[in-house]
Amino acid sequence: MVEADNSAKSLGLPAEVGVGEVDAGQWAHAAQLLRAAPGSGSDLVRGVDAFVPRNSSAVVGVVHDGALWASLVVTADDSGALAAVSTVDPDGLHPSADLAGVSSEAVSWVQAHRGPCSVGLFFDRHQAAAFLNAADKAAAIRAASTAGGLILSPVPPALALALA
Repeated sequence: MVEADNSAKSLGLPAEVGVGEVDAGQWAHAAQLLRAAPGSGSDLVRGVDAFVPRNSSAVVGVVHDGALWASLVVTADDSGALAAVSTVDPDGLHPSADLAGVSSEAVSWVQAHRGPCSVGLFFDRHQAAAFLNAADKAAAIRAASTAGGLILSPVPPALALALA
């Protein structure tokens, strides 16, 4: 793990968001995806505000070639605001060949290292780019699910209602 220095800005996040330990490769891939998508940093902040319960974390992962290619672990503080961001430590995951296995391992890692994980959102690389560039995020999530390129688990009630 490499300690990031002032990297919240590289994701388009407010400078006051704390950055924890990050895997340099996953961080670089996440930044690459977010830079290519309009307004994605502000979308991430709005998503945390709307769907991540107070004092919990969410993990967003992108799986490519059977491995966790990019991840962001976002943590909401006691007011429900985005307080910190980090990545999953890939060395802490057991090898898995599919999206479901990688997502399960990553959520377990978050629960063991960051506390309660209230949201897990995992895309294959193609569907991640489509989601980030979509104007209608709910429709993009439904399309990714239909295409088999999404695992959404756990799902908080607010997100389940928004996607219904």
